[in-house]
Amino acid sequence: MKIKINSIFGLLVAFSFIFLLNANGQEAITKLRVVTEMANVRLQPDIGSVIIHQVPQGTRLESTGKEGEWYLVKIQIEEGQEASGYVHESTVIVTERPPQKPTVTPVKKEEVTEPEKKEEIIEPEKKEEQPQIQPIPETPSERQPLESRLELWFLGGGNYAVGGDLNSGAQGFVDFYRDFHSVGEEFDAKPVHLSYLYGGEFSIPIGSNFYLGLGADFYRGERESLLELQETPAIELRTHPKIQATPIRLFISYYPVRSFYIKTGIEYYFAKCEYFYRYLEDTYWKEWHGTAKTQGSGILGAIGVDLEMAPWLSFNIEATGRIAKISGFKGRDRSIDSDGVEHIENGTLYFFQAKGSAAESYPFLFIRIREPIEDVLISDPRRAIIDFSGVSLKAGFKLRF
Repeated sequence: MKIKINSIFGLLVAFSFIFLLNANGQEAITKLRVVTEMANVRLQPDIGSVIIHQVPQGTRLESTGKEGEWYLVKIQIEEGQEASGYVHESTVIVTERPPQKPTVTPVKKEEVTEPEKKEEIIEPEKKEEQPQIQPIPETPSERQPLESRLELWFLGGGNYAVGGDLNSGAQGFVDFYRDFHSVGEEFDAKPVHLSYLYGGEFSIPIGSNFYLGLGADFYRGERESLLELQETPAIELRTHPKIQATPIRLFISYYPVRSFYIKTGIEYYFAKCEYFYRYLEDTYWKEWHGTAKTQGSGILGAIGVDLEMAPWLSFNIEATGRIAKISGFKGRDRSIDSDGVEHIENGTLYFFQAKGSAAESYPFLFIRIREPIEDVLISDPRRAIIDFSGVSLKAGFKLRF
């Protein structure tokens, strides 16, 4: 009888040993489900690590381990290819934990007085395994903006500005002297509108699909016109307006989809303008050159396309509209003629109407120490308004950190 009991005990111990070996050979798998709009899968368990993939809300994942606050998961990045990475515990919930390892209690040797008594073996309860659900690969068009990423954009392009009184003054100068010499031929002084543009932006996420940013541009444009009248004596008229601005902007951008955004904000301008007029009649000539600066504010609106090239790099194209009419320019006017007479006047940039030889009046733009006095030759004097309103088209590369 004792030999039989020992045999049963030996079989139980061997069975328990084999069961434990088999259980330890299997990986403990924790099943997860993504609960945020988008979960970042990073190469290492660190918030600063590279993002190797993103999985959308509802995706089921399987984790084979955890390091601190990060779950180690396997993802399918391309058809037939897998990769391992880490997701943060705040982006997922646990839907099923691995079964606990069974505890084997040693069987005590007891004498069995009756041969019909047998030791009952209780097997651990087995849980039905749920089928594995692979994460659904996303397409770039379905991606949402990357979470918690700083953005730095370097841009360049072109700008169109209305110009306002600066262009009107150049045209008025030409028309005044055409009228003075009774020249019937019309001539359009070339206005300054177009300019090159370059700048940069820095933005941070402030909510779902929203970014707050700070940026600055620099643009400068100029245009020269020359009118030569074949009169006796010969007459030459030249104009050369220039426009320059450095707008600093504070803006909010919104991404309704990953590759498209809209933007609105306010701008503060450091503005500058210049005028140059030259009148030549036979051997006599006279030139006026004025430079003035001021500061002012404006508003902007924009739409853009964000073409992702890598998780940390994209190519952006943006169209921006601006409204900014600025006055209060202060500066210096310097005039000189062929006789060597020079006059310098510091003051404010004014716009007024000057009466010609006939009954018509023509717009003039000059810097004067005080506002021109309205009389029979001058009317409607006021501070000049340079209109920086317009549109710009710019493109560049955006870095994400």
